[in-house]
Amino acid sequence: MILKTPMLFALAVIFNFLIGGITGIFLSDVPVDIQLQDTFFVVAHFHYTIVGGGIFALFAGIYYWYPKMTGRMYNERQGKIQFWWMFIGFNLTFIPMFWAGLNGMNRRIADYVPDLGNINFFTSMSAFFLGAGFLLFVYNMAVSLKKGEVAADNPWGAHTLEWQTSSPPPLENFDTPPEVVGDPYGYGEPDAKHVVFPAPAATD
Repeated sequence: MILKTPMLFALAVIFNFLIGGITGIFLSDVPVDIQLQDTFFVVAHFHYTIVGGGIFALFAGIYYWYPKMTGRMYNERQGKIQFWWMFIGFNLTFIPMFWAGLNGMNRRIADYVPDLGNINFFTSMSAFFLGAGFLLFVYNMAVSLKKGEVAADNPWGAHTLEWQTSSPPPLENFDTPPEVVGDPYGYGEPDAKHVVFPAPAATD
């Protein structure tokens, strides 16, 4: 099994959102939440849910539909470098915040106790590292738009309708309305047809 960049980001969404969901259970418990509210524990939980779930999913979608939108393939090697760069940077930034929150680090204040200085410095440096991953993404998208390999109409072997037209699609998408005849989950079936295109109606 070969995992391409879109699938790596999609799997990371599950991992990150799982951590966000599990830590949310603690915050929903009143006796625990009294101790953890307005600490960095909440900050870490929030970012695992929103950034770890939403932003990583956004990258998965962009990489998946980039060939269809532009007619060019992105650089797969650079895409995987960006994924691991951001995945590692994201976890190095926010996992320590759970520890800082458990040790009383408050959010929304301008200073902190000296004992938490090292962990704050570490998370700050990790955040800069994470931010650099966005620059890798911009570089990959910009260069691929001009120099990327010409994308096939359906580089993923997908069954959904957007992959049954050219990359990028023409103005009207299809000459005739497509008819779905296959199982959307019927992958691996040799010569299985998912969509057929009726012949255009004869005109006088």
